[in-house]
Amino acid sequence: MSLKLLFFCAFIQVAWLEIVDKRILLNDPGQIEQRLRHLELEVQTLKTENENLKGRLDLRETFQKGGVAVYTRWGRNDCPSNVSEEVYSGYAAGGWWNDKGSPTNYLCLPPDPISSGKSVSSGCNHLFGVEYESGFWGQHSHNEDAPCAVCSSTSGSKILMIPGRDRCYPGWTEQYNGYLGTNRLDYTGATEYVCVDHHPQYLNGGERGTDGALFHPVTYQCGALQCPPYTSNEVVNCVVCTK
Repeated sequence: MSLKLLFFCAFIQVAWLEIVDKRILLNDPGQIEQRLRHLELEVQTLKTENENLKGRLDLRETFQKGGVAVYTRWGRNDCPSNVSEEVYSGYAAGGWWNDKGSPTNYLCLPPDPISSGKSVSSGCNHLFGVEYESGFWGQHSHNEDAPCAVCSSTSGSKILMIPGRDRCYPGWTEQYNGYLGTNRLDYTGATEYVCVDHHPQYLNGGERGTDGALFHPVTYQCGALQCPPYTSNEVVNCVVCTK
């Protein structure tokens, strides 16, 4: 049999199978329904991807115009979905709680670090994970490790953390609220005040007390601080706002 004839027979066979398949489909309501469901799922997937792409493009355009407020949500691995978008979520970190040379600021480390390829054996500072060093933060929170999330606001370009309030002033949009956290007063390492979310999360497997950087609550102390309106030994709340 010639090569042309073989190709012709193969073509006839494929065409016949397609005709049979179409006849079966037309005579089988179940298959029609299955195909329709499949098409609906594909359309929904395309719509979702389109919306996500549009959101990213809108966010990029806003970034280029300098109109986005970026902040860290301490104690959570997600961002408030209605007023912000997540840049990344990771691990709260800082200097050792009792080192004199510890830097003052906390950092939010990403989950996918890129190796520097370099190492130093001595004479350098260190980064440690952050632990909730108090049961104040929630049930069984003592010694748990803290996550964090870096968020970009979709509701404004200005950001403000207000200590002593759990609601924003009029004209501002709340991103989240919580309680002030920092190092303990009798520890050597200095740390900044940050707003730890009022409903904190814990990292998996982080319940061991390995110390490192710490979150302790903060309280008001009357004297030079006017009481009222403040109350001695009351925990300081906080709120993060954008405009």
